[in-house]
Amino acid sequence: MKPLLQTARLDLYNCKSLITSRNSAAIITGILTPDTAAFLPEDWQTRPDANHAFDWLNNKLIESEIYLALPKGTINQASLKLQNVPLGLFIFHIEQSIAHIGYLINEQYWHQGYGTELLFGCLAYLRTQSLAKTVYAGVDPNNLGSVRTLEKCNFQIVSNDAQKNTFYTLHL
Repeated sequence: MKPLLQTARLDLYNCKSLITSRNSAAIITGILTPDTAAFLPEDWQTRPDANHAFDWLNNKLIESEIYLALPKGTINQASLKLQNVPLGLFIFHIEQSIAHIGYLINEQYWHQGYGTELLFGCLAYLRTQSLAKTVYAGVDPNNLGSVRTLEKCNFQIVSNDAQKNTFYTLHL
């Protein structure tokens, strides 16, 4: 299976296509460390144990689409076997041409431009597939890396509350 989309350094796959076993679900949820999940909604902040990862991830997939970002060429195309924790995740939910998005990067890849590359690639995909006209993203104002990523991708602030999330929008 080919990646859903590719960037210069990333292959992106729909999560559904890579959940082939309880083990693969545990590998995927391995990205939810305390540091990577610190700014995510509460129900994403605690990684499910290996026995519950499959059910947890499938429940999340009912609510949203989840793409896995992997370093280019790292998946074994013959077996489609996921062997390492993803480089990142891109999560989105679309209602009436409005996409609500979230993303996270595995901490070993922080400060290398992967968040911006992932977001640019996913936004291009949403645009070319005509999946959404407007994109919303919420970010904790203390998550400076994510704030910079949104700004680099031309998101504009819609509301700012220093105690809660700052909300950004982008018109595709």
